[in-house]
This record gives sequence, C-alpha cells and structure tokens, in this order.
Amino acid sequence: MAIVRSKRRAIALVITCTVVVNLFWVYHANNLARVSVETIDYMKLHVNKINVVLPASLNSRSEKIYCRKITLTDMRFPICHFNSDEYISSFLLHGRYYEGKQVDSLLQLLRLDRKLHLVDIGANLGVYSLPAARFTRVIAVEPNWRSMLRLAKAVNLGGVNSNITLVHNAIYSVRTTLSMSVDPVNEGQAILVKTTQCNLTPNENPCDTSLSVRTILLNDLLPLMRSKSALIKVDVVGHEVDVFTNATAGQFFDEVDVPVVMMEWFRCKRRSTHLIKRLLNFFYSRNYAAFSLRNSKLEKHYSRWPYDIMFKKVNRSSGVYPPQQANRYSPQLPPFPIPSPFTPFLSLSPPPSPSVHSPPAANPPP
Repeated sequence: MAIVRSKRRAIALVITCTVVVNLFWVYHANNLARVSVETIDYMKLHVNKINVVLPASLNSRSEKIYCRKITLTDMRFPICHFNSDEYISSFLLHGRYYEGKQVDSLLQLLRLDRKLHLVDIGANLGVYSLPAARFTRVIAVEPNWRSMLRLAKAVNLGGVNSNITLVHNAIYSVRTTLSMSVDPVNEGQAILVKTTQCNLTPNENPCDTSLSVRTILLNDLLPLMRSKSALIKVDVVGHEVDVFTNATAGQFFDEVDVPVVMMEWFRCKRRSTHLIKRLLNFFYSRNYAAFSLRNSKLEKHYSRWPYDIMFKKVNRSSGVYPPQQANRYSPQLPPFPIPSPFTPFLSLSPPPSPSVHSPPAANPPP
C-alpha cells in the first residue's frame, strides 16, 4: 500500500509540474508576443526619427515657464504660456481662451463617440490637446521646442500624461531635417524653410533660421495610434498641402477612420495651384467634402473659402478636383453630426477688467 501511495504521489507531482510548466510557457509566449509587437512599434519610431517626448522627464530650468489654470466649459486645467507672445499667450493672459468656440465644438464631436481620438498637428501650447486629453487619447505634434516645453509642463501639471503622446517633429511630405523660422511675437508661427536665407516672416518680422526640426510623415504616426478612429486638427501655417498626400498620408487614412479634419485654410489657399489641387484631390477621392465651421457646404472656388474649414466624410461616390465636378452631388449634410451653429461655451475665468487692454479679436493671428 505504501508503494502504491508513493506512485500516486509521484504521478500527481508529475502532472502538477507539467501543468505549471505549460502555464508558464503560455504566459511567457503571450508576454513575448506583446513585447515583440511593442518592440516593432518602437523600432518604427526609431527608424522614422519620431521624437516622442515624456513630460515628466523634461527639464525646463533653462527658462522660466509661467502657467495658470483656466476654465473651458465644464473643465478647469493648467496651461503654460509665453510672456512676450502677442497672440495665443496674450489671449490667455487676458483671461480669454484662444479659439474657444472652435475648441468647444471639437470637444463636442469627441464626446459623441468615445472611440474617437484626437491627432493635433501643430499643437502649439495645447489649446486643443489639453482639454481633449481629459477624456480621450491625444497625439500632439509640435515642432517648436519652446512651445513643446510649455505643453509638456501643462500635461504634467494637469495629470494627463497617460492620455497624451507628445511628438516633437513637423509633419511634412518627406523625412528630412529643415530649418525653422519662429516669429518672435507669435511663437505659434513656426515656418519650415528649405534655405537659411530668410529675412522676414509673413508679418515682416525678423526671422531666425538657426532652429532646425526633423520632419516625419503622417503615416509615421500609425504606431502611436491606439484607436482606429480619430479626428484631425491641423494648423501648420500653410504647410497643410505638404501633410496630406497619397504617398505620405494615404496609409494613415486607409487604416484609421477619420470623419472630420479641421484645418486652417487662410494661408493654405495661397499656395501654388497644383499643390492645392493635390490636397483637394486627396480628400475628394476619399469621399470628403469641404464645409465651413458652421456646417455649410463650401460650393464656391477654394480661394473664397473662409479662414478655417473642415473636410468631412460624406456618403457619395468619389469626386475629384475641380469643385465644379463635386457640385454635381446633392448638398446633403454628411451623417457625422457637427454642432451648428457653435454651442456657446461658458465664460472663462477670470474675465479681463475694463482697465486691462485686451488684444483685438477682429484681427486673427496668422
């Protein structure tokens, strides 16, 4: 009997060891697969020279960075600013939220579908990215390092590190390194230049091309995406025509559902005709139509489109440039809902006192 019991114990021990070993290898294989996927993603980031910034690791002691808390709709969060900037930072210093109505409308879109993430190309100080990161994931791309320092500090102060990925690059049509001119009175106006011979900015201010930035493609952001649906906001001072090309952005639009692209059009429409046609064909061939921010379909020539526009997916057969061909389609509103007109947002805090001079709202920054 003792021998039988010993054999049974031995058999039970062998079975237990076998189960434990199998469970270990299953666990190890799953972890290995997960690590392999993450390694592949980070290899892609490295090969494509994507500079992902970790907010908590930044050292901003090289210059003093000022921050304040500001309220937008039902959210209160920190935002960091410049002291000499006459545009976005000036608005914040006077208790006003720059492009507050546009930001609020975009936030409403993101809240309609929580699977939607935000890709903010030309994030600046984060007036779009910071409130969006409080309830969804954001990829914020900003080429100006001084702006990135302030955005990173605000992300850290606001405790939204896990919801936002900061990328210190410029999105362009090729991967290269370009000089960058930053307007001293409008830090958000960072212009890519292919030569160091730049004397004046578009506002006729002296420009400094001693700065450089590594450019990447929109396709290169795919390893950072954690959702297959996203809104895109892009403000890159006229370089929008270099962001959206079939070769450099087509894969992103093939793999990610992008119902709306909000875009500054003011400078974009001044680019050469063939570049504008290429941009419009990129969207028209993917069943997008151009709309104003008040949700009115833009039927006129692109040179008469407003300061800011959006491209929205519509249910119609593919169209191409010129706009006259697109006009054949019925002007039905697309299925993706857009607040129209803008829903008013709550007052910012605190409002400027009458004795404080506020920057004029009638002349929007370039």
